[in-house]
Amino acid sequence: MDFSIPQQVHYTNKNRASIQEIADGLVALDSLIRQTPSVLEALFPDYKIESVEIYLDEFRSGSIWEDLVVKFIFGNQKNFDSAIGAAREKLGMEEVMSDPQVLSAIILVMVLSGGLYWLGKRSKNKPEKRAAIEANNNTVIQIGSGMVGLDADEFRALIDNAVQDKNQLAKDAARIVKPAKRDPNGYIEFGDNPGLKITSESVKAMPDYVQDDEPEEIVEDYDGLLLELRAIDLDHTKSGWRVRAPDLSDRRIKLQLDPSVMPDDLFNKRQIRGKVTVVFRSDNAGQKIPRLIFLREVIEDDV
Repeated sequence: MDFSIPQQVHYTNKNRASIQEIADGLVALDSLIRQTPSVLEALFPDYKIESVEIYLDEFRSGSIWEDLVVKFIFGNQKNFDSAIGAAREKLGMEEVMSDPQVLSAIILVMVLSGGLYWLGKRSKNKPEKRAAIEANNNTVIQIGSGMVGLDADEFRALIDNAVQDKNQLAKDAARIVKPAKRDPNGYIEFGDNPGLKITSESVKAMPDYVQDDEPEEIVEDYDGLLLELRAIDLDHTKSGWRVRAPDLSDRRIKLQLDPSVMPDDLFNKRQIRGKVTVVFRSDNAGQKIPRLIFLREVIEDDV
């Protein structure tokens, strides 16, 4: 027996997102939704879900609309009936399991919590980033907790404790949000409830990317780092680019560009200052060696 719940995701950004970003975001959303059965089973202890399937029902371009169908599969009719019965008895409302907003709230809290988890591991990230995401998350938690008859702290703890792989959650969250980052005013809506969204402030504050958790790596943000351009490749923004950052090292360092940074704007530039994220590795002596610079924004060129 199965139970299907529709989900509508709307990226409001007016600037075009790449096919790769959209595809990565959909794959990440699929991965994240596959973690929701553990949340639902924690919410309803008699709710035993054997598997979950996610289908793309419709996709519309312009600003991006993704209509999904999430199907939860039970072992048999008895399991299904007992699960729905338990939900109705606990919450006193028959429609709760057929309300798409319940699942939307859970998904949104998972996305925002994934961003907060990753930022919390990076001490150099600015506190205002965490504050923006936390404010957004609190709003969604208030809405979601009211839907399922829990107080906000219980709802937050239930989701946090049910998620087993928080590193994977953080990776999925970053990839889900990335298509919206092309527009500084872009945000992501779920359905038609104005409170169920990832705000533009949260979109900007969410991590641009999440690497595999390697203890020897350190990630730090810089607001005005001087970069000397040593090699560029206008056809590839993730390879073929090398810079020297005199304040960090004398060596040439691999550079990656944020999608909002246009490669043509850097052509024939000798040096720039930019807002960057730097990934360091530790050598045998414990010294930080810059391995990758991620250029988020150019703030001054030809300095």
